[in-house]
Amino acid sequence: MSAITGPDSIDSNAATYRLTQTRKTELVELRRRLSDALAEARTFRDPDLTEEANARRRAELERTARQQATADLNRIEREANNAATLVRTVADKATAAGRPRDATEQLLAETRQARAWDRARALLDAGRTVPEVIAGSDADTLHALRAELPTYLAAQRTKPQGLAGAGFTEIDPARILRTIDRALVDHLPAKQGAALRARLDLDELEPGLRETLAGLRREVDGTADASNGLRSAIAARFADQQAAPLPVA
Repeated sequence: MSAITGPDSIDSNAATYRLTQTRKTELVELRRRLSDALAEARTFRDPDLTEEANARRRAELERTARQQATADLNRIEREANNAATLVRTVADKATAAGRPRDATEQLLAETRQARAWDRARALLDAGRTVPEVIAGSDADTLHALRAELPTYLAAQRTKPQGLAGAGFTEIDPARILRTIDRALVDHLPAKQGAALRARLDLDELEPGLRETLAGLRREVDGTADASNGLRSAIAARFADQQAAPLPVA
């Protein structure tokens, strides 16, 4: 990731692709190198050394392996953080550039979106699913859905009284908003759309990447237990599912 130097030169798509490769390739290779180095350290034996000297040498080799893995993991995590920050910086600039430039333009946009929400709400009230409404929406409707839909959906669910409400959870609007933003990409100017798409890609891949990094960190520093690999894989998979948009209609 060293070629990604700043907001003016970043290629957002390249950055998100590289973050994907970080999880699929770099972290896998780092785990393998650490495993090989630790296995070599733990099986080291020089017949010319005493048992005590061999034990010291094994401990030294293991310490060196963990130090090298720590340095590699720190570098990977630092570069991942930098790339994520740069992708969001580009997306924020693109979003700001697409906002209405004056009060009149803002008022016109709000009027169009209010009318669009009325039409979208009528479809929802008539039984259309959220993905169906999103899939058939223009830009004004998508902006209106983004502003109004989370509250509308929350109002459709009333928390049951007493014990029946013990397992009640509020709707998490995050996946809905990501789904709307995915649809909005196709209605934006090319530069804005590309920046938003890269940020959405980042939002989907980063939570799982963070879980993978955390699991490997435990292996590197020696605090991992026997279930760490499985626990990390499950946590990363769950994070992927939570970060994904809604199924397409």
